[in-house]
Amino acid sequence: MNKLTLTAMIVASAAFAAGLSPAQAHEGRHHGEAIERMCSDKSDSARPHHELGERLADHLGLNDAQKTAYKEFKEARLKSLEDSKAKLCASKPDLSTFESRLVFRQTLMEARLEALKAENPKLIAFYNSLDDEQKSKFDRFRARMRHEHRMDRE
Repeated sequence: MNKLTLTAMIVASAAFAAGLSPAQAHEGRHHGEAIERMCSDKSDSARPHHELGERLADHLGLNDAQKTAYKEFKEARLKSLEDSKAKLCASKPDLSTFESRLVFRQTLMEARLEALKAENPKLIAFYNSLDDEQKSKFDRFRARMRHEHRMDRE
């Protein structure tokens, strides 16, 4: 990801956060509860990713070399999720002020960017190991997941 794209993401995040009024400070408490759940020892943020990945792997009918590439991606993904969680949970953020919400959003975006940088080479290697039919299945599966995710958010 180039600097311009990252800058655009940060500006967009700042613009979004700027739209929050002081009357919406209660949202900070709501986000605080979500952060506490995410940072608890009981949280298993990797579980949904693992289950979805296993469904995809079964759907694609991987050969041994592809299974190895998938396993390498999965391990990179799990490590990036753990690293992101550690970074975000190192200190409990105060989301009660505009500035603190901006700082937290920036930290969240930086953690996600670091995760993508760690995961993407393994995901690309896995994807490149697939034949054309498997790539087509993979692309349809991901499109369906994006669509469902958008529907869940609405």
